[in-house]
Amino acid sequence: MTVILKKVVDANGNDVDSVLRKTDSIMGFTGSVSYLDSTLTLLNAKLATTAAQPLSVNPVGGRIQLTPATQYVPTGTYTIDVQVTNARGTEYIPNACQIIINGSGSVDTVYGGTYAGTFDPASGTYLNGLNTPTISVQYTPNVPNKIVYKFIDKNGLVYNPLADGITVRTDRWTMKQFDPYYPEVLTDTSVEYQFPVVPNQFPVFINPGVNGVIPRGNYGVFPAIPQAHNDSGYPIFVFLDMSFFAQGQFEITINWSDVAWQ
Repeated sequence: MTVILKKVVDANGNDVDSVLRKTDSIMGFTGSVSYLDSTLTLLNAKLATTAAQPLSVNPVGGRIQLTPATQYVPTGTYTIDVQVTNARGTEYIPNACQIIINGSGSVDTVYGGTYAGTFDPASGTYLNGLNTPTISVQYTPNVPNKIVYKFIDKNGLVYNPLADGITVRTDRWTMKQFDPYYPEVLTDTSVEYQFPVVPNQFPVFINPGVNGVIPRGNYGVFPAIPQAHNDSGYPIFVFLDMSFFAQGQFEITINWSDVAWQ
């Protein structure tokens, strides 16, 4: 059976064939990416730009094919007409299939399992639980790619990483390991990580863990505040598992309800 895509219309019946079948440039990976691709040179070697149509129909069998170029297509409902031919003849099939293209939703995802606690700085052993901080994300498009962490205590005070330092729960991952491509930047209000332009999402690889053990979460990080600069009596951490699906700046604010900076 041979199948030819003949027409695409939107929900109002307008012919949008030129939109759904327009060739656009899309970025993709030529191979799997891991923590070993730790420089921009190694990462860029696995990136490629190709030309693709958002929608096509495979002429052999008629399978519908969608590509990441659908990011350039307005969201909505589309209907296709096809022409089908086999040994017995040709048929024109109107309204053969309805395709719904939804938006990508949030430009970031905070996965379940966020929690906080105190830990032994030598072993990383969990000691006491803390209230789960409130996590908020502010996204700003059309600016350099950057992930910015801010830590707010129960009194509304912003933590000063530049003066007081930032650490990590022992034998756990930080964003610096997911983002080895640029230096970690400490300011008096935040910890910042510039990230490269990549397809689909950042981070571009999952957490391989320490000594073969994944401590939690595909993209889990454990930023921590030193013992000397919080009133719990121990170093404290928050566990965050997040992905980012757009270019621009993501400001992640972690609001603690039961600890104060000192």
